[in-house]
Amino acid sequence: MRTIARFVRSSLLVAPLLSWSSATDDATCIDAGGGGCPSDDSSLLSLPIRRQQQLAATELVGVAADPAPTVQCPGSASLCAGSQCCPGTSVTQQRTFPCPNAKADYDLGAGNQTDLVAALLSAMTREEKHQFLRGTGWVGWENEPSYYIGDAGLHERFGIPSLNMQDNGQGFRTVTEGIISEVTSWPSTLAAASSWSEAGTERWAIALGKEFKIKGANVILGPGLNVHRVALGGRNGEYVSGESPYFGARMAKPYVKGVQSQNVLAVAKHFVLNNQETNRDTVNSVADPRTLWEVYYPPFEAAVEAGAASFMCSYNYVNGQQACGNSDILLKDLKQDMGFEGWVQSDWWALHSFAAMDGVDQEMPGDDTPNSKAWFTDENLDRLGDAKVDSMVGRMLCPMLEYGLFEPGNHVCTPPDCSEELYEANATSPEHQELSKEMAIKAMLLLKNEDNVLPFTDQVKKIALLGAACDAKQDVESQLLLWDNSSYYNIGGSGRVIAWDPVTI
Repeated sequence: MRTIARFVRSSLLVAPLLSWSSATDDATCIDAGGGGCPSDDSSLLSLPIRRQQQLAATELVGVAADPAPTVQCPGSASLCAGSQCCPGTSVTQQRTFPCPNAKADYDLGAGNQTDLVAALLSAMTREEKHQFLRGTGWVGWENEPSYYIGDAGLHERFGIPSLNMQDNGQGFRTVTEGIISEVTSWPSTLAAASSWSEAGTERWAIALGKEFKIKGANVILGPGLNVHRVALGGRNGEYVSGESPYFGARMAKPYVKGVQSQNVLAVAKHFVLNNQETNRDTVNSVADPRTLWEVYYPPFEAAVEAGAASFMCSYNYVNGQQACGNSDILLKDLKQDMGFEGWVQSDWWALHSFAAMDGVDQEMPGDDTPNSKAWFTDENLDRLGDAKVDSMVGRMLCPMLEYGLFEPGNHVCTPPDCSEELYEANATSPEHQELSKEMAIKAMLLLKNEDNVLPFTDQVKKIALLGAACDAKQDVESQLLLWDNSSYYNIGGSGRVIAWDPVTI
C-alpha cells in the first residue's frame, strides 16, 4: 500500500520581502526566505521550490556585472546582465528580482525566482506563451532541417532560451548519416540497467547530458521508466526498470540527477502503462489504484523526487481514457498526489482532444498530419484564462531557471539556426567510447556456471562461436531508409543511435 510520505509535500512558505531602493540608483535584493513557482492550484507566490538559498542579502546594481550579454528586464525598458537586478514591477509588488540570465546559484532564493517567473509571465504576450505550449519544426511526418525532434519557445524575449528536445534516453538520435560518427552509441537502456549500478547509471547520465548539450539540445526525451508487462513489448529495451518497480525507482534517480547536472532537462516517459507497441494508439491498459501505485508508479515517483523537469504521457488508453487527456493519472495522481511541479508534454501526435484542462501542458510536435490534428491551436488556447496559461508556461520556466538553462554559458542555438551544432559538432570522445564498452561488459550477467566451466583453463584449446550475430554487418544505409529499422547493434525507432564502428566478436 502507499505510504503517507508519498502524499506529503513541503510546507507552504510565504514569499520573501524584496525591496527596490527608489532613493538611489542602486537596486538591493533582500531575501527573507521562502516562496516558489506557479502551479495549477496556487498563487505565484506560494509554492516551495527545491533550490537552496545562496545569499541572505546582496547588493546587485552598482556592482560590476558578470561578463554576460544584456537582456531586457521583463516589465520595464531596463537592460540587465549577469548579477544585476531588475527594477520591481506591479506584479512583484515593486520587489526587485534578478536579471533573467543570472547564474542559477546567484541569490536565486525562493522568492527571487518566484518574482522573476511572475515578471516574465506578466511581460510575455499570449503569442509568446503559446509558442511554449505547442511544438514546431514539423511539416506532416517530416522533421524540418536544422530543427530538433521537438522544438518550443523559439525567439523569445528577455533572454528566454528555446527548448530543443532530442531523442532519446539512451543516446543522441542519429537522424542523418553524418551524426553517426559524432555521438556515442551506448548499450540500450535495459542493458545499461543490467549493471545493477546506481553510480554507473549516473556516470552514464552525465555523459549523455554532455553530448546532448554539445549537439545543441537542452532537453533529453528520456528516461524511459515503464515497468515491463508484455515480454515482446517493442520498447522494452528503452526502459530502465525491467520487470521491477523497486529496481526502476533506484535507477531513475541517478539518471535524472546525472542528466540535469549538465543543464539538460530530463523527460520521464511514457506515463503510464505503455506496455506494447502493437495497437499502441488503441490498446486499453487496465489497472486498479493499488496496482498502479505498487507496480507501475514507483519509477515515476522516483523521477519526481529527483526533480525531473517534464513527463511525457503515452499513446495508450488507461482504464478507458487516453493517457494524454486522462485527468485521473495526470492531475490527481501525478501533479497532486506525487507533487510533480514540472510540465506534462504529449508523446508525438498522441493527443486526441484539447486536453489542457486534463493535465497536458504542451502538445508535441504541434502540427497536423494525414492521421492526426493539432489541438493546441491559438483558437483553442484562447479559450483558456490567463491564470491557466501562466500555470502551464510557468511549469516550464521554473525548471529552466532552476537547472541553469537561462545562463549565457548554457544557452543553446535556436532552430533553424542549429545546423552547425546538430550536424557538425562532435560530441563523442575516447572517454565516452571506453565508458560505452565498459557498460556493455558490465551488462553481461552470469546466471549459472554449471560444473565450474568458467573461467576456462589452459586445457581449452578451441571455442566455437555460433550464429550470425558473431560478425553481423552494420548496414547503415538500410537503417537510414526507414526510421524504425534496426540491427544487431542498436534498436530501431526513436531510440535508435546507430553504432558507427561496432566491435564484434
